[in-house]
Amino acid sequence: MNIRAVIFDRDNTLVYFDPVAITALEARVSTIAPMIPPGAAAAYWSAWPGPWPHLDTEEPEFWRMFWSSLAARYAVSDVTTAALHEIGSFYHTCFIAYPDAAPCLQALRGRDLQLAVLTNFELPSIHLTLRHAGLDPGWFAALLSSSTLGVFKPDPRTYLAAAAALELAPGECLFVDDLPVNVEAARAVGMRGVLLDRRCAYADDPIERIEDLNSLVNLLEAPG
Repeated sequence: MNIRAVIFDRDNTLVYFDPVAITALEARVSTIAPMIPPGAAAAYWSAWPGPWPHLDTEEPEFWRMFWSSLAARYAVSDVTTAALHEIGSFYHTCFIAYPDAAPCLQALRGRDLQLAVLTNFELPSIHLTLRHAGLDPGWFAALLSSSTLGVFKPDPRTYLAAAAALELAPGECLFVDDLPVNVEAARAVGMRGVLLDRRCAYADDPIERIEDLNSLVNLLEAPG
């Protein structure tokens, strides 16, 4: 089948963590609540066990729960806790788009290919991260997260759900991810899977591989 859509992983594929934004967040937390140790907010986020929101509309309450839980851990006063609530959602502000992301996406759209995101991260508000990083969410026909699907890559159901959201057969989709296990799983359901190996960590892997997104458009002209 001809490829009619490209499905991207998000983190470490289209965008990556911005250390400057993380530092700024921690500084803001320290200013509001000096009793919370430096780095504690980010560490608490990384260790968050759930529950996670399943819909965008549930995220405001999720963030209130997160900040209240962090405040309770350090016996923060109600007044200071209310100030922490004002920070609200911060996750989407902590990313930068790779320089090759927007040109690649625009080139693919110019070839009349549908685009989608399939991420394992639990927050459903993928559009906020993309928009903050300078990638127009409107470029994508589907934005799918593990929170909305209820399953995680490399579960085959995630890839089938992405194809279904695009109203395409798996064989009409190309999937791009930075982890070989996720790419192999996409191939197992019939997609063309391409590993994005920015650091050349998998140079000896026989899997179809690119080192940057600039190579993806040309790759589509080659046989899968």
